[in-house]
Amino acid sequence: MRAKRQGGGGAGRRAGVMAPLLCLALAACSVPDEVNPVSIYRRISGAADADRLPPPGMDRPTPSLHTVPPRPERPAPEVREAISAALADDRARSRDPLVLRTVPAPGARGGMTLGEPPMPAAPPPRPALAGAPRIPWNDAPVAPRAQPQAAPAAPGAPAPPALAPALPEMPEEAPAPPPPDLLGPPPRPR
Repeated sequence: MRAKRQGGGGAGRRAGVMAPLLCLALAACSVPDEVNPVSIYRRISGAADADRLPPPGMDRPTPSLHTVPPRPERPAPEVREAISAALADDRARSRDPLVLRTVPAPGARGGMTLGEPPMPAAPPPRPALAGAPRIPWNDAPVAPRAQPQAAPAAPGAPAPPALAPALPEMPEEAPAPPPPDLLGPPPRPR
């Protein structure tokens, strides 16, 4: 009999532990508002709209038709024809390609206003750079440093070669390796 009680008590303990875990797991589940019965009830009963503010203008009285202004009078047919002709002329001018005006239009006063620069006909030319001095790669004698000169007037003319300082001589053999204590990490302080 004792064996039966111990075996049955283990299942009861498991059920006692599983019941709160099952409640926690179900509480963590979420249901979309479209199928949530609580949300559906709140929408049907109007409880969802109870917290909203009323639409603007609901506190004012209903407008009456006597506050609407009367229809404006039609202008004379000549005025309407003049407006239609001006609109048709504007539409016809908008279909023409734009013309670049470098010369003032006839009847325009001066063509430009003060502070407005003229529009150039072509983009400016690319800037020409001065030639760089030639760098010798052989053991040339070191020349005295020359004073800087102005760039040549013609950008296409070759610049006279200027002697640059010679590079230091490279040793034929590699230098000796550092001592072993410098090759490893520094010792840890104790």
